[in-house]
Amino acid sequence: MTFRYFAYGSNLWVPQMRSRCPSARPIGTGVLDGWRVVYDKPSTDGSSKLNIRPGRGGTAQGVIYELSDEDRPALDAAEPLYTPIEVSVGDEDVVTYTYEGEPSDRPPYDWYLAIVLMGAASHGLATDILDKPTDSDPLAPGIRPSNDDLDLMYEILSQGVGFDDDRYYIHPGDLSWWRYHGDPRFPDHDTYWVQDDSAFVVIDARPPGEINVFARPGVDRVPLLRWAQRRLDGRGEVAWVDDSDRELITFLEGDGYEKVHIDRSYRWDLTGELPEPVLPEGWNLRSVLGENEANERRRASHAAFESTMPEAMHLQRYLDFMRSPAYVPDRDLVAVAPDGRIVSFMVWWADETGVAQIEPFGTHPDHHRQGIGRALLYHGLREMKTAGMHTCRVVTDDHREATSFYEGVGFSDVGRLHWWARR
Repeated sequence: MTFRYFAYGSNLWVPQMRSRCPSARPIGTGVLDGWRVVYDKPSTDGSSKLNIRPGRGGTAQGVIYELSDEDRPALDAAEPLYTPIEVSVGDEDVVTYTYEGEPSDRPPYDWYLAIVLMGAASHGLATDILDKPTDSDPLAPGIRPSNDDLDLMYEILSQGVGFDDDRYYIHPGDLSWWRYHGDPRFPDHDTYWVQDDSAFVVIDARPPGEINVFARPGVDRVPLLRWAQRRLDGRGEVAWVDDSDRELITFLEGDGYEKVHIDRSYRWDLTGELPEPVLPEGWNLRSVLGENEANERRRASHAAFESTMPEAMHLQRYLDFMRSPAYVPDRDLVAVAPDGRIVSFMVWWADETGVAQIEPFGTHPDHHRQGIGRALLYHGLREMKTAGMHTCRVVTDDHREATSFYEGVGFSDVGRLHWWARR
């Protein structure tokens, strides 16, 4: 079953709405007559949030979402101190929320207003009636929601990847993979936030929640991390913490966190001699030839990762990636059997620092332990070196089959990456 919800504040921004309620689907805009919009709902962060109050002759514009009943508890939880009410917007009977308590005279924070205005503009709604003077959030001055700061985020990651310190940075290619190969069952489940030109954080609000924070070398990450914690009401796992990152670990331990998940980090020095790929007669190592091979490439991936995604959706996801600005056909590599079946696959990402990343890599389970994946990996390493890369990185779950493979083919184990959660 479903219900309809009228959003007039920060939930106008679809990425935020879907991060809270994955089933949310905007079905139209509307106007709520007899109500006026005001910034007078007190927030625990010290600012005010948008509210509606009864007002003769007033109108409140907004977006109508259709949601699964299963998402109603999450929506209620995201609206603390508000009272749910049933109203009519045009011919639609919908649920919305109003704060009925004492009004606050504090201004909203700048990042909150940015969400509201960006959300309203994305639906073609007027923004002038929503504009208001703001304060800067003292916890994260300069923070803003981001839809189009990818170049800045790439720059921050590239600077970190090329800087030798104890922090772990995902590769710029990882970010492209997140943005252009997301799970279509959970669209917009991540929200992206940039702080000035120095740091950014990716927040996945789906339970248990996840915080991914990255800053230029030397920039303090803790204030931005605290801001993200506040966004998730104190929950959420902190991801990608290197075991040698004493600065962040000291903060996490002091804030009541403990390790809950581990990945393994591996590297290959490409400056030396590289192994020759060896395959049985009739096999071929090459890049994907185009969209006509998309379903065959997808089939191998679906089996390798034991995906539960419907095949048609899985295919469309891969096609969307192939059509994205991040896709480089020559770096989408495959091992092809004599009968034309794609058996093993690997996407590798380049960076101007000379550091390459593998994401993803896999082999159809029917062909494990036959040397097919090893040959494709060696072929990929040679392609990276030819392209001017000096280092290859890969990260994998800490399970015996994966770690044994990477260590067996010649990668160096360079550390552990932990996810941390509050006890």
